[in-house]
Amino acid sequence: MKSKSDLMHVEEIYNKRGELSFRLYCSGKDTRPNRKSDYRLYVTTCHVPPECRTKKDIETFRYQCQLDWKKEVDRRSQGLSYQESDKIKFCDYAEQWVENIMIYNNEGYNYYSRCKSNLKIFKEKFGRYTLQEMTLPVIQNFCNWLCTRTYKKETITVKKSIKEVMKEKQLRFKDICTGCGISNSTLCNILTIGKHVNQDTATKLCNFLSIKFETYFDADIQELHYSKNANKCVKVMLHTILARAVKEGLISRNYASKEYIDPLKGENKTKLIFETNEEIKEFVSLVNKETDIRKQVAFFIPLNIGCRGAELTGLSWDSIDFEKNTITINKNTLYVPSFGIVTKKTKNKSSNRTVTISNNLANLLKKYKVWWDNQKEIFGDAWGVNNKLFVQDDGKDMCNATINKWLTKFEKEHNLKHVTLHGLRHTNITMQITNGVDIKTVSKRVGHGDIRTTLNIYAHYTKEADEKASALIDNLLYD
Repeated sequence: MKSKSDLMHVEEIYNKRGELSFRLYCSGKDTRPNRKSDYRLYVTTCHVPPECRTKKDIETFRYQCQLDWKKEVDRRSQGLSYQESDKIKFCDYAEQWVENIMIYNNEGYNYYSRCKSNLKIFKEKFGRYTLQEMTLPVIQNFCNWLCTRTYKKETITVKKSIKEVMKEKQLRFKDICTGCGISNSTLCNILTIGKHVNQDTATKLCNFLSIKFETYFDADIQELHYSKNANKCVKVMLHTILARAVKEGLISRNYASKEYIDPLKGENKTKLIFETNEEIKEFVSLVNKETDIRKQVAFFIPLNIGCRGAELTGLSWDSIDFEKNTITINKNTLYVPSFGIVTKKTKNKSSNRTVTISNNLANLLKKYKVWWDNQKEIFGDAWGVNNKLFVQDDGKDMCNATINKWLTKFEKEHNLKHVTLHGLRHTNITMQITNGVDIKTVSKRVGHGDIRTTLNIYAHYTKEADEKASALIDNLLYD
């Protein structure tokens, strides 16, 4: 709606599951204090219920929604909206806001999943509050609590192998895997002393074999504080929801804004990277000796071009131009709770990019393509039509968590520092900065939307590059 004369505008929206909703725009008087304009747009979204199956049912539902929304806007235009909002529970409003995420962005799986998780926190802390009761003291107390919250990290370690139990009960691998619902590789871990396993897996195994947990496993429990970034995500979501309520005229102020509340306290987790040339060279040397070419390629690509983990698993063979020695990044493949493994667009527009690769990486990829084509022929129809660089044995997409597991296992086997797949991306960026590559080039190669993002995250490394530049100038002038 572009003018005050457009009293009602209706927009049809379909989510990924093909479900229809109506977004209603209605013009009304703005009764909020200190507003420059007399009129504003009031917006709401109505989901078509499953029982509305015929075209006539849907039209009747849409018409009723329009009537109801026009009445509501009329009430708000009379200044009644703030009084009405004292009946709306904050958590009910927040839940509706979360469900609208997939309507506004049908590829927002990850964001939707995170918000769903954060919604549990809101229900615990704000369950009894209405929108009107989301005042400054309430929100400030919540933010103070965020900075103190902790979680338990439990590490389960195998201290005694179950091989003897298997032999005694005459059980095969297949029997245990089927009985416990675990994979062969997980069972191999359980058979190895010193390996870490999942708490649920260890418990299932003990119940299935009728053995004591403490005899075969050690449990180490640590209580850790959530990082500042994790808390910030919760606070930003709260701010966004209340900003929407302000926009709809349900409340007059957003007390989650930085102008009202104190900044969050706490520390961010340290980015683990290979910091020295010696560490990088040792890692590269060991990867070159790796016999599994999939792992060689999976580890070298992010180290060479600084891609994100989801961008790595989103790569397909048509992303690579062997004539120009370039890789084009335009997809993400990742695992999202409740949705499974999904492929979608990249993080943002600037993440779509084409980067030049070295001759060494290009040659490795050519070698990998020969291996990949051979594997596809072996698996035949099971492989399907998947053209991704990294796929499971059944031809389905692979997520970056699998490659992270490869990397963790590789580092443990060779007694290396633990660096994640994303840590290889950070290593690539710091290598570029400390070796004098200009920030604009670095930012474009790694898909940052703004060079300020690169500067803010890697400020301490740009300082190191600055010191190197000073030393270089000093040598040129006085040597």
